[in-house]
Amino acid sequence: MTFNIRQGGGNRFDSIINSIKTHNPDVLVLTEFRENKNSKKFRDEFAQLGFISSAVATIEKGLNTVFVASKTAFVPETFHKELSDQGHRLLLVHFEEITIAGVYFGQKAEKEVLFNFINNASLFYNPKSLIIGDFNTGKHYIDETGKTFHCSKDFEQLEENGFIDAWRSRNAGNKEYSWYSSVGNGFRIDHTFVTPELNEHVENVYYSHEERENGVSDHSAMIIKFR
Repeated sequence: MTFNIRQGGGNRFDSIINSIKTHNPDVLVLTEFRENKNSKKFRDEFAQLGFISSAVATIEKGLNTVFVASKTAFVPETFHKELSDQGHRLLLVHFEEITIAGVYFGQKAEKEVLFNFINNASLFYNPKSLIIGDFNTGKHYIDETGKTFHCSKDFEQLEENGFIDAWRSRNAGNKEYSWYSSVGNGFRIDHTFVTPELNEHVENVYYSHEERENGVSDHSAMIIKFR
């Protein structure tokens, strides 16, 4: 499950936890996680829910970052040297057979740094790996009604590199959005990309819009199930 909890969760902590309990994921990727009054509460609650491993891309206060919790042990890896001031936007977690890259992309051209790194880093080519989180972009006229996305070409490069858009590959031609602007324009900006080998094990991938519609966050949650 990946879920943008909006600026560290604010006073929506209980609602966020209830959502996670409802979906009961084995691995959880939170974006816009922050080291704030909620961060220890989240870690304590996740431990109670059986998540034995957790890691965050940065503990610097005030930054929206990526947090991963899992019911299976993993080894985390960050890239602050390579990404400089964008290092808080990527957290890689290595399981015995699978590698997961949790991502939270910036705005406009700021995304280029992280896209360039991901599109040129051989470490993402584990035969069983996925890139999941808030990309803040998508394809023009497909993941949005118009042509406003920045770095759309960099986004498409993921597919040219062999990754498969897990949701789009199963919903060709469909329009479904995970975030809406203040004027009501919809955008699909939360994504999961998988390698071909891992794609063979995808049982289902979908958005849960209840979180966004009920104000738990301004994003829908995304769930991908493997067999």
